[in-house]
Amino acid sequence: MAKAETLQRIREAEAQVRTLRAQAEEESERIVRGARGEALELREQMRKQAEARYEALLHGAEAEIEKQRRGILDAGAKEAAALKGKATANVGKATQLVLERFKGAADAAT
Repeated sequence: MAKAETLQRIREAEAQVRTLRAQAEEESERIVRGARGEALELREQMRKQAEARYEALLHGAEAEIEKQRRGILDAGAKEAAALKGKATANVGKATQLVLERFKGAADAAT
């Protein structure tokens, strides 16, 4: 009877081992699924943060570009106004010079 009892205990122990092994595998799978879910969630959070940072940098760069563009246009407008002022000031002189040359040419022709 001792052998039969020993075999029964061995079978029970083996059954317990199988049950514990199955439980451990299930727990392992649950932990892996949870870790994958957390990893996906973290990845999504990091993607959103990266997009927000990109948008902020892009907005800042666009603002700086617009500022520089405005400065270049303002400088160009000032330079154009200065050239226009010089040209306007020279119109009288140029008219006088043309008239003098025309008179000189007319006098030479007569």
